Amino acid sequence: MIYTVRLAIQVALGGAMMGSIVYFTLCVIGSRKWLRDCESFSSKEDFSPPVSILKPLRGEDPLQYENFQSFLSQDYPSYQLVFGAMDSEDKGLDTARRLLDENPGSDISIVSGAAPIGMNYKICSLIEMMKFTRHDLLVLADSDMHVESDYLRRIIAPFKSPKVGLVTCLYRGYHPQGIASILEGMGIGASFAPSVFAAYLLEGISFAFGSTIVIRRDVLEEIGGLECIVNALADDYLLGNKVKKAGYDVALSDYVVDDALGRESFADMWGRRLRWARTMKAMRTVGWAGSGITHGVPLAILFLIVNGFHSLGWTVALLMLLYRYLTAFYVATNATSDYNIIRYWYMLPISDCLDFSLWIASFLGNTVEWRGIRMNVTPGGELTNQGKSARGRSWR
Repeated sequence: MIYTVRLAIQVALGGAMMGSIVYFTLCVIGSRKWLRDCESFSSKEDFSPPVSILKPLRGEDPLQYENFQSFLSQDYPSYQLVFGAMDSEDKGLDTARRLLDENPGSDISIVSGAAPIGMNYKICSLIEMMKFTRHDLLVLADSDMHVESDYLRRIIAPFKSPKVGLVTCLYRGYHPQGIASILEGMGIGASFAPSVFAAYLLEGISFAFGSTIVIRRDVLEEIGGLECIVNALADDYLLGNKVKKAGYDVALSDYVVDDALGRESFADMWGRRLRWARTMKAMRTVGWAGSGITHGVPLAILFLIVNGFHSLGWTVALLMLLYRYLTAFYVATNATSDYNIIRYWYMLPISDCLDFSLWIASFLGNTVEWRGIRMNVTPGGELTNQGKSARGRSWR
């Protein structure tokens, strides 16, 4: 009886690992398709309509001044920077004021005191900040992002097509310090980015990321404005989804943004990633449950254990690990230029096991903590029952 059960488990794990191999292959194919499609964004035509950049703030981030400065140092003819926070005493606003003081001729607006009209305070801040924007192309970018001087030109380029209603960007870990940050960077580069490429191949892009969302003002108004997502946790995901449902194209830019990680505790890193996992479970329950087959390395470890550490188990585990490394390295070096994957290659199996643990933990509750605020997530991604806690830095 025990032998029969073990055999059945091994067969099930074997099937799941075959699914992992297919998935890893799709990630590579999807990254190649994305690179080919991005060639259509390139053009010698000068396309540089004026832009308003909105940066919602909550507290301090690693390298915050340098991050803000990078958005001010764009090779672009006309753009406005709008910083905003709910609390007028927010530390992030101090950094924004320093930036304004040191660059007095720059087009910078600083906004605070938004009314808490919904559960998502980031969106409440953005709604208030919108009152101070002057241009019809809007860039929403998380405060902990760092960019190069060609950022605006590249993310605006897809709007040459009138079919495009929204542009978003992938991101990669930047300047990680300590094991927790390295693991987060590995999760971004080796798990998150490849999953986006698999989705890009199979269904296209119908979502967006907080790293960068570029949207036309008229399109935003057409889908109901930011007010339509003021109670949603996955506000970035829903913006892209609503634009897609409205009949517009959502483009994945060829620009990959740097996410300044700095130093963080394991608890903060775990809480943030668990929030993301439970958000995905709420938004795409069936798909999220099925994504268990994408965790090839942990599945191979389980197979090795159930197999009793015999030669077959070791062979399967080593082959799975090898294929995982090959595909992760390919995506990191050829598509996202995320050299954290190469630099910290020895952390990849640990990162994969952490991802698997987060996937399991996502089914064990519906409470999340978002920058110091505890909330429950309902099916569909709505927020309820918020209560403040001590921790908190920028909205992300």
